[in-house]
Amino acid sequence: MLPERPRFPSQPCPTCGQPVDPLRASRVSWLEDGARFLCSDACRARFLEGERPFDTPATGPKAHARPERPSIPDLVREATLVRAEDGSKNQSGSDRRRYDPLVATGLAVLSLGICLATPSRELGWLSALLVVLSAAINARIPLRALRVTVSLRIVAPLGLSLAAMASVMMQSPEAQRWSLVGAGVAAIAVSLRNWFHASMLEPLRALSRELLDTLPEIARIPSPDPSAYEEIPVSQLRQGDLVVVLEGERAPEDGVIEEGAGVGLRYPKAAHSKPYAEGDFILAGTRILEGAITIRVRRAGNERGIVRAAELAARQHQDRVAASRIRLAVAHWSWIALAPASVTLLLWVGPAAAATLLLGVPMLAILASLDAPLDAGALAAARRGMLFGSSRALRDAGRASTSVILLRGALTAGEPIVQRTKSLGAMKLDRVLGLAAAAERAAEGHPIARAIQRHVEEQDYRAAAVRKERALAGLGVIAVTSHGVPVVVGRRQLLLDEGISVATADNEAKHIENEGLTPIFIAVDGHLEALLAILDPTHVGAPDAVQRITDLPCEVVILSGDDRRTVERIAAHLGASRVKAPLLPHERVNEVRALRETGAVVAAIGRGGADDAVLAAADVPISLRLVGTAIEERGIVIASRDVRDAAGALWIARAVKRSTWRSLGACLAVTALLSAGAFLGWMTPVAAALLATATEAWALRAGSRLLRRVDLRVPTRQQRRDNDE
Repeated sequence: MLPERPRFPSQPCPTCGQPVDPLRASRVSWLEDGARFLCSDACRARFLEGERPFDTPATGPKAHARPERPSIPDLVREATLVRAEDGSKNQSGSDRRRYDPLVATGLAVLSLGICLATPSRELGWLSALLVVLSAAINARIPLRALRVTVSLRIVAPLGLSLAAMASVMMQSPEAQRWSLVGAGVAAIAVSLRNWFHASMLEPLRALSRELLDTLPEIARIPSPDPSAYEEIPVSQLRQGDLVVVLEGERAPEDGVIEEGAGVGLRYPKAAHSKPYAEGDFILAGTRILEGAITIRVRRAGNERGIVRAAELAARQHQDRVAASRIRLAVAHWSWIALAPASVTLLLWVGPAAAATLLLGVPMLAILASLDAPLDAGALAAARRGMLFGSSRALRDAGRASTSVILLRGALTAGEPIVQRTKSLGAMKLDRVLGLAAAAERAAEGHPIARAIQRHVEEQDYRAAAVRKERALAGLGVIAVTSHGVPVVVGRRQLLLDEGISVATADNEAKHIENEGLTPIFIAVDGHLEALLAILDPTHVGAPDAVQRITDLPCEVVILSGDDRRTVERIAAHLGASRVKAPLLPHERVNEVRALRETGAVVAAIGRGGADDAVLAAADVPISLRLVGTAIEERGIVIASRDVRDAAGALWIARAVKRSTWRSLGACLAVTALLSAGAFLGWMTPVAAALLATATEAWALRAGSRLLRRVDLRVPTRQQRRDNDE
């Protein structure tokens, strides 16, 4: 039985007003607000002429605005529960000594004013007492800017006390007066040093805050309720936790993307975005511009890459390099040398000589020489996406004498293409390439394997079936067809090892190598069937990177598994002289170890993950890809993946080394001059204090000077792009 036809209500004719059945209307006219049903042609003609006495709006469905559907990020935000946390910070531990520098300076100025205004022996004692009080307050000031230990921060106050004692012991009133004037000036200089240190280091602190401010304080995690999420302080996250990051938000921790995809910045201050997918490693502070991702935390808290870079100088005690040992000795054990020297001067020459030594010894300048350039280099590099994993990595990079660069993925784009193909046998080329693409599944992820598979898909060749496919590292792949016919795809050496002659393709292969391309041979059933020319374009900045490393000076060695002619042609274009090719993966590792055995400090530049074995064999591993391995914590990560930034990291490390030893040299010269003046008695305490102040100014300014040099010599990616345009 057929369903009953739906009935529609009759509508009046807009001209004559007679009811009209919409299903039987002879004429229909359409207006913006709906259809008009007319009963006859005469009515339609009158309707078109404008005669519409019975016209009423159509009774069709009303148009409604489409409701806006909330996006997935909006739904997640609505389902997020804020966990109640007491966010108030304990203010009882705030710095109650913030007025100490002001009080100490006031006492020193008052002492100086008394000596200059009303000279008398009684007031001289009062002036000396004020200097001693100023010294006592100065001993309380923590000097956080230089992270000074208690044993070192009391050196100068002790010298002030000895200077005051030496002044009041003088017999001549005039000599006592001017000696107290000198002690007052020295007290002012010592009292102002905390402000002085903070102001000199402000450019470094500002850059550190700029980086750390990119790290969020709140993280969103999945709730036990599958339809809800929670917001918690980032400090509560631990390794292995899951974190959800939505569009417009920043990643709170370093980790691996477990679910989702999006577009974000490679590092917090990056100028250009990149797509992120499952399995990619992401840095804390990275802003997600589009999409939503779930991150599995790999590094949390102070182990995050940006935090390590911002606090590199504070963590250098963990890395027992020469500079770190020097700092440890100065900060904790310098009193072992100062105490006997001061006592000897006190007993042999007098308290003025001992005060001269204690006021002028440039221990704080030595600490500034070790810290300021290191901080400046690490912060300037982090702003450009170059992350030093430790102070040892930065110090060793500054001593690098040889740079090993892995060709594929570092100097080349790492995404080769099949430029041309040549058939050499009786089998059809599409069949040969189909077998080769199927065999390359054994080397899934290898750049050449991807290039062959992509070429077969683009040419729409029919897929083939193979089995027992096996990859031979650095050589190629082998497999057999469903009928048991062997298939070999790879370098010349692989075919020769399998007993297959390549004589018929030698001339063509040499021609390919001379063009800087990579020849790939394909053999089926023991016969050479095809030859592929693989092109991996060199990175746009590769020549500049090689030139910059050479100018350090640092020797450049290119390692590759490609044929020697191909690598030599590319190296000649880049300006590199030394080439090691063809090398299998384990041979590249042995080559790096051999270079180290010659006494060279070796830096290796390559892709993280694929080249980890070679990078691990170097003194300074430089990874062009974030993978979150332990190699990155003892080496350098180039988040921008630009080989020019790898060269820039080496330049920054070399600049840090030069700035550090230049400042240390100045401190040693001042120490020698001061010691001679104190023992011979021709240097006064006020002169020693002013000399120490000038030395500290020189050392503290080393950080800001280095920042300016880096801005001039190592431009950011945005500046580099603007210059290119």
